Parts: sequence; C-alpha cells; structure tokens
Amino acid sequence: MRILRCLLLLLILPLSGFAQEFPEKPAPPRLVNDFTKTLSPQELDALETKLVAYNDSSSTQIAIVMISSLGGYPVDDYSFQLAEKWGIGQKGKDNGVLVFVAKDDRKIFIATGYGMEGVMPDGLVKRIIE
Repeated sequence: MRILRCLLLLLILPLSGFAQEFPEKPAPPRLVNDFTKTLSPQELDALETKLVAYNDSSSTQIAIVMISSLGGYPVDDYSFQLAEKWGIGQKGKDNGVLVFVAKDDRKIFIATGYGMEGVMPDGLVKRIIE
C-alpha cells in the first residue's frame, strides 16, 4: 500500500506544476492593471478614465493587464482564460476585449469576445499589435 501511495504521489506531483497562476482581480475592479509597475500613476489614471468612458458610452469593456512573465504558458491561452476568469465584457453579449502584455517575455495579445469579432477581426488585431 505504501508503494502504491508513493507511485501515485510521483505521478501527481509533476502535473501540479501545470496549473496556471492568474493574478487576482483587484478590488475594487479596474480596467487597467499593471502588475509590472511600468506605467506611472498619471498614465494609469488617464488610461482608466478613457476606458471607463468608452465602456459607459459603448457598453464594450476594454481591459489592460500587464504581468512580468507567462511562466512558459502560451500567451493566447493565458489571455483568454484570464479574460474569462475576470469576466471582462458583458454577460450574454461577450463584448469584452483584453489587451494583455507579458513584459519580460516580450509578448502581447489581444483577446476579443465573440461579440467583438465583427468589430475587431483577427487581421485588425494583428495590425494593432504590430
């Protein structure tokens, strides 16, 4: 029985390293979240003000999240999962946009909800990133 437990533990431990770690959604919620401390307080406030105004006038929610590193995870998968976890966009409309930056990895990705695909097709998103 002890050998079986050891084998089971040896099989499970490597798998636990594959769980993605996401930053917690700040309370109170913000649309601009710079976990890298790259942006100045004035830049954060200016972006936040613009994105809140855009959200209020269009009902489309655009969020910006900046982290240091992905820890080896694919940027697209990480971005979509984070957007889902944080609930970016309106429920039922799926009209959220996440501009995601992994600074140290030099990766950027724009994750759009299904409700935004007509407004922001992949070609446009690629041009914005470039």
